[in-house]
Amino acid sequence: MRTVLAPLALVFVLLYGVAVGAGQEDPRLDGLFERLQSTHDAQEAARIEAKIWHIWLQADQEDLNVLMRQGAIAMSANNFALALESFNALIRLAPNLAEAWNKRATLYYLMRKFDASIADVKQTLALEPRHFGAIAGLGLIYEQLGNLPAALQAFREGLNVNPHMASIRKKSQKIARELKDRNI
Repeated sequence: MRTVLAPLALVFVLLYGVAVGAGQEDPRLDGLFERLQSTHDAQEAARIEAKIWHIWLQADQEDLNVLMRQGAIAMSANNFALALESFNALIRLAPNLAEAWNKRATLYYLMRKFDASIADVKQTLALEPRHFGAIAGLGLIYEQLGNLPAALQAFREGLNVNPHMASIRKKSQKIARELKDRNI
């Protein structure tokens, strides 16, 4: 199972960056999320999503960026001990950074510590309720746990925030069909 999870970590790192987020309160986000909701152009949606991630992934202090990069690189190399050490230090230094909690949630997911991952996703969402990556991650956790109704709910909530997550839309549709088939 670990060989399946390692590529998933790399995908998360590539999609969601390796710097720490400090900008979840940035005033530009409201307009970007409105545009993300209203656009029907996939390329524009990708640009908007990238801008949102760029804002989330800003740090005022380089030492925080170093810890985030170190943790993300360690996570992608399956050096979970170093990644955990890095993310724990980052959270101690900057407990209000949503992306720090999200990265550790991803790490816990890869370590198959699902309860800890869920707790960190909840902290991420307390800091940034629109964190579509964390919401989708919660769906992945519930899917791994076999709780398909909860996974479907999380995927749908993520799509309500960011309707342009094609892989999450496919998972949502597949689970909805599977749940419907179970009830027939």
